[in-house]
Amino acid sequence: RIWSLYAMKVIGILPFKNEEKFLPTYLSNVQPICDEIIAVDDHSTDNSRQIMEDAGVIVKGYDDTEKLKGGWTCGLIRQHLFNYAREAGGTHFVCLDADETFTSNFIPIARDIMSQLNPGEKVYMQWLALWKSYTAYRDDYTVWSRNFKDFIVADHPDLDYSYGYMCEGRTIGPNNDDTLRKLEVEHGGVLHYQFSCFNNFLLKQAWCQVGELVQQGPGALGAINSKYSICYQDQNVGMREMPSDWIDGIPEPPVPNFDPEWNEENFLRKNLLPDIYRHFDEYGVEYFRGLNIWQIPQLSERLNG
Repeated sequence: RIWSLYAMKVIGILPFKNEEKFLPTYLSNVQPICDEIIAVDDHSTDNSRQIMEDAGVIVKGYDDTEKLKGGWTCGLIRQHLFNYAREAGGTHFVCLDADETFTSNFIPIARDIMSQLNPGEKVYMQWLALWKSYTAYRDDYTVWSRNFKDFIVADHPDLDYSYGYMCEGRTIGPNNDDTLRKLEVEHGGVLHYQFSCFNNFLLKQAWCQVGELVQQGPGALGAINSKYSICYQDQNVGMREMPSDWIDGIPEPPVPNFDPEWNEENFLRKNLLPDIYRHFDEYGVEYFRGLNIWQIPQLSERLNG
């Protein structure tokens, strides 16, 4: 053991915006392993901030005036979060998003595993894509399956955070064979609920595509469509049901959109639809005609209306 369990200060860091339906799920298996959680509220208009403050989370606002052209601020916010966590004396940082939580089998061993990290080392865990389900995950040979990601890091003064447009990292410092400590999923993983709520997922991909076209210009159209084409391919899906002890005690997000029918409330989550409309108004809908996004009814109405 590198760290005394009493010397560690584990801080969860979280950017969020309009995530009230997912935050109880996130908190259920993140809060028990953290000494503190520090979050940045990116101008939520729902009850997200109140939920977090009621849970004892330190919530800071985000009023940095620096905005990237396409509207993607996550990297900037994460940079602020690492600064806040260091100022609070954190030694280990837990870096999940609001639509994620740890599997329950990880909780009893989490702090012991963190105590064995050298400064700069990370816990590298399987990212389980819950595909149109809360109890089963993708287990096939697609990009959505068998992914590992750095979710926890032991701090070191030399580590820094860097980000690019839509490719910000989760943790500070490099990811390589010297820093990543892989944890097999039978000991713990991270449940990713983005794909459970599939209608929301498709809208988020449309929002990303619109933002990337604004950021990169019309010459990137083919590359953007190619990059996101996998989002619309739902064949050859392999699924694996999770053992019950992976999800014991985790509240399911109350987002009822497994039904493939249109659900306007779900598509409006996070204000993504107004953001897309704002770009339509600024650049004109025709600017985005070549994107593969028009299967979403409200978007096609704008194109054809």
